[in-house]
Amino acid sequence: MIDIKGIIASGEHFRMEAKKAEGGLPDSLWESYSAFANSDGGVILLGVSEINKKLVVTGVTDATQKIQNIWNQLNNRHKVSVNILAERHVYAQKIEGKELIVVEVPRADRHDKPVYINNDLLGGAYRRNAEGDYHCTLAEVKAMLRDQSDMPADSTVIDELNPSDLDAESIARYRNHFKSLKPVHIWNGLDDAAFLQKTGALRRAESGDFKPTLAGLIMFGTEDVITQILPDYFLDYREIYDAGRWSDRVVSNLGEWSGNIFDFFFKVVNKLTSEVKIPFRLRNNVERASDTPVHIALREALANTVIHADYYGRRGVVIEKKRGNIMFANPGVFRPSMKEALEGGISDPRNPTIFKMFALIDIGERAGSGLFNIHSVWHDAGWADPILSENYDPDRTILTVEAEFEEGEDDEEVTDVPENVPDVPENIPDVPENVPENLPNVPENIPDVPENVPENRLDSMLELIKKDADISMLDLSKHLEVNHKTIKRDIGKLKAKGLLERVGPDKGGYWKINK
Repeated sequence: MIDIKGIIASGEHFRMEAKKAEGGLPDSLWESYSAFANSDGGVILLGVSEINKKLVVTGVTDATQKIQNIWNQLNNRHKVSVNILAERHVYAQKIEGKELIVVEVPRADRHDKPVYINNDLLGGAYRRNAEGDYHCTLAEVKAMLRDQSDMPADSTVIDELNPSDLDAESIARYRNHFKSLKPVHIWNGLDDAAFLQKTGALRRAESGDFKPTLAGLIMFGTEDVITQILPDYFLDYREIYDAGRWSDRVVSNLGEWSGNIFDFFFKVVNKLTSEVKIPFRLRNNVERASDTPVHIALREALANTVIHADYYGRRGVVIEKKRGNIMFANPGVFRPSMKEALEGGISDPRNPTIFKMFALIDIGERAGSGLFNIHSVWHDAGWADPILSENYDPDRTILTVEAEFEEGEDDEEVTDVPENVPDVPENIPDVPENVPENLPNVPENIPDVPENVPENRLDSMLELIKKDADISMLDLSKHLEVNHKTIKRDIGKLKAKGLLERVGPDKGGYWKINK
């Protein structure tokens, strides 16, 4: 049972609606029911009034009868399109000697959306924003109807197009990727038409001819052809390091490249990960490992953005890289709940054919754990948790990740050097002008080392952990005289180097030092 007193004290918000319900059931109850079901769920309290801008329990009379009336209406298809509540979701509770009714509305399954009232699909569907319940727009209703279907939109055959409308160069690049990963695969011997049928990019139309699917068009088409079918289609990657100015940008509508999502992914992925610090660690004790979990997680985030987008939606796909963070935004909201998406294990892609085509070249997470993996990597690195949000009207999913790894942002010691570097003496004399030519090259863009940061802090941290494997981050912070954020970052560095790992949970576990 939820904390009703705490909810009332917090006031009305995105996931809570209070109603006086002095007489019978208010009509607005059903608007809020629809709004919460079509958004991310929420709680409706009957018998709570707003007095002097504060919520006060005023109570209801005959709560038992009112609850029965709620069930009668929920099961009346002329009143609500579907009942998504179980018995545990509607109950009476006594607060301050007064009885109120609690209605907990979960997020509706995509198969039940849009949830609407008064037998009116277009006029009776609501959603929730910071200001309360609002009527869904026609575009929002259409988006929910698309997601409701088990026949994915990206498998739709585009009758007015032909295979020749796809970009031959993009197809050749894709096939080269596929062949390099699977050199003995039987599909390598197929011609382009047969190969594209196997991937789902072409399907047989009612006419008997093979035509591009929506997935094939988005994956291998050119921007001018794609926008004939999807007028709001748009891809945008931008780097903003100085206020109001782009230092780099890749957009789909300039005609300088194909404009499809396959080429967009490979144009953007190296830009996205170019400034990730590569920790000094060896693969197989021989060669340096250049691909870190952060690299992999960022690729996963980029793949998720283009794979799960609703390409009928507005504003397109936008990736924005700044000095402090990276934002991944795509049209469309989550099909499962955000909680389920973050916990992992549920795979319900909006575009399963596009998902398949990326998976065939080893891009994209097939087990529904992509977001969970990204959170785990950021947690292990000691960085702030990624922020995941949904916006409505227009529908958008937004993932924002902290980017402390960017060049010039790491205000700690350089991590890409061996640990046993001798201390640098103070008062180093100026280097004379005529420096001998054969000095070793000095790496560019080494971050400045801030003042009063001990160069052997990581060694000191390991020594403290050796003495006490149960030591807390707070105690490490006190011993080393740095803040908690710095301790989390240093632990992330030690983990990335393979020197330290956490055994068990944060509470009750212990640190293990690897030799």
